Amino acid sequence: MYFNEFSNVRISALAAAVPDHREQLINYAAQFSTEEIEKFCKSTGIQERYSSVGVGTTAADLCVAAAEEIFQRTGIKRDSIDGLILLTQTPDYMTPPTSCIIQYRLGLDNCGLVYDSSIGCSGFPFGIQMACADLMAGCEKILLLVGDSFVECPGMQKDDLLFGDCGVAVVLEKVSETVAPIKVGIRTIGKGYPSLISPYGMQRHPLSDFYRDRGLEDALAYNNKGTMHGTDVFTFSIKDAPKATKEFLAHFDCQMDDYDLISIHQANKMIVDNVAKRVQAPAEKVLWSLNRYGNTRGSSTAMNICDYVQRENLHKGMKRILNLAFGVGLNVALAGFELDLSVVLPVVKTSAVFDDGIDSFSYFTKEGGED
Repeated sequence: MYFNEFSNVRISALAAAVPDHREQLINYAAQFSTEEIEKFCKSTGIQERYSSVGVGTTAADLCVAAAEEIFQRTGIKRDSIDGLILLTQTPDYMTPPTSCIIQYRLGLDNCGLVYDSSIGCSGFPFGIQMACADLMAGCEKILLLVGDSFVECPGMQKDDLLFGDCGVAVVLEKVSETVAPIKVGIRTIGKGYPSLISPYGMQRHPLSDFYRDRGLEDALAYNNKGTMHGTDVFTFSIKDAPKATKEFLAHFDCQMDDYDLISIHQANKMIVDNVAKRVQAPAEKVLWSLNRYGNTRGSSTAMNICDYVQRENLHKGMKRILNLAFGVGLNVALAGFELDLSVVLPVVKTSAVFDDGIDSFSYFTKEGGED
């Protein structure tokens, strides 16, 4: 397992954005039956979610909205950002990196270090590690973006209702004064990759092969669609996440009592309950956003924090927070830090859709494209 501790790094702002389209899961009763939906809601803990399906708001749009909230409501200047990291599994394009377009959209002309990562449900604590490492390597202020959004869902299945769309923005910076160190632990279990995978639509299994073998309807339904071996994922979650947490606490010579809040990836209610019990996290410290936002993937532990601060109407005070996230890879990531709640902004809703000037396939007829 990988461990690191970063001194003189502070989280200066945290914001989250969701689509301006809230769905009550019970409204899907006509599609799946009332009994099925009620059972699903009870077992998963999800009552509603925010979705971009049919709206067109991508992960990039959500992350931009969250970042704009920071620039407009805090004293952080755009030209002070010299690094930008985007963690998403739903980028706008195959190429170029979506982070490059976001740099342009946000007007971050001074930002030279710009890159994407496809880390999934471990996104927020994993991204904290990336940002801190870049700060130690020479950057002064990093804008970390984590988010996912699906603008279409052909062949919707009941399990698709697990997920809500969200984008978070975090600013981390180097400081000269003494602050509590940020502690990180990461474990990767690559052999478990088949348990959570989107096998079709890329180079290993091109969509053209799927179309040839199964026809157009199935090809569209399964394009980039994830598959999950539920039993394997459940076992991984309740076994490896607690194991990594215990190793994290032992390595840094700390315990659960040292943290005020525990933010666990919002996989589903059963998994969160089991993980919390196995790491001996007191119920009053465990954060929840699942029932209001669904499983927001890599941004879920950050969304937990934003939702908590907003619901409790907290505007000041320091909290020591342990983030525990786990998922596709397979991997587990933890990040422990102290956070000034005054830098956490209310969750914003947006219907913004970036107009890139590309209309269907007409782009390929332009100069430099394909004919």
